[in-house]
Amino acid sequence: MTVRSLIDRHLSDFSASDTRVARSILEKYPVSALGGIEDIAHQSGVSASTVTRFVKRLGFKRFADFQRAIRLEVQDNEVSPLALFRKHQSKPAQSSNMDRLMVGHMSESLKKLLNAPTQRALDKAADLLGNARARIYLLGGRWSSAAAQYAAFQLTSLRGEIHVLAPQASGLVEDRIADFVKRDVLVAYDFRRYQPETIAFCQAAKQRGVKLVLFTDLDLSPVADIADVVVPVTVECTSPLETLAVAIAATDAMLARLVRRLGTQASRRMAMLENLRRDASIPKLS
Repeated sequence: MTVRSLIDRHLSDFSASDTRVARSILEKYPVSALGGIEDIAHQSGVSASTVTRFVKRLGFKRFADFQRAIRLEVQDNEVSPLALFRKHQSKPAQSSNMDRLMVGHMSESLKKLLNAPTQRALDKAADLLGNARARIYLLGGRWSSAAAQYAAFQLTSLRGEIHVLAPQASGLVEDRIADFVKRDVLVAYDFRRYQPETIAFCQAAKQRGVKLVLFTDLDLSPVADIADVVVPVTVECTSPLETLAVAIAATDAMLARLVRRLGTQASRRMAMLENLRRDASIPKLS
């Protein structure tokens, strides 16, 4: 249910002051709801405390939760795969080389990884993954699970205790969360059209005390509110489809840092894995 339909549903039950807030918000929805509490109070002719009570009556604990729900609602309409495809189709055809345009756009997106805040985030993420006592869990959604699987594949060659999560499987959410301890690290990939299942899993895991590393888009998943490390990347592309290329590049940058931190520990593990694979491939003679 959208926030707008939620307001409509309760309109007949509101007090006079609540009704003024509702009418003011619905008049130019959703823009009218995305200002500060004082802005909405002023345009409604009520106090800020009335606006706070209004959003609580709608079922939101905080005003910030109310606004986040609206932003997600707007994003769902604007960045769904179908919406992106139609937006791309509506643009005039490009006469120049499409690959050149894509590579140029991708290059600019990759350069953003060099921004100082992102560099610091990647450093901190590598530090967390370098803790030998930590178990590492990786989580993605319907689309972003490809990035989680890639990270897990690379991490397994560097250190042990790497686990890919599939919370949609029956019972796995509760089982995995029950096993979390404070030294564990959860690396989550959550991009716009943020998945409620991913958000809920991260929130429950965080309550168990795990360290949380989040790879997300520039609009920031709600998981960013509780993450220890946030790595924002660009997902837009000149194609009608969004891309994980920059997220994979950011993952590679984190892994490169981890290799340096682990040093000989990583090289010894790689050598051990190579020997095990070689021995497993040699047929045994009776």
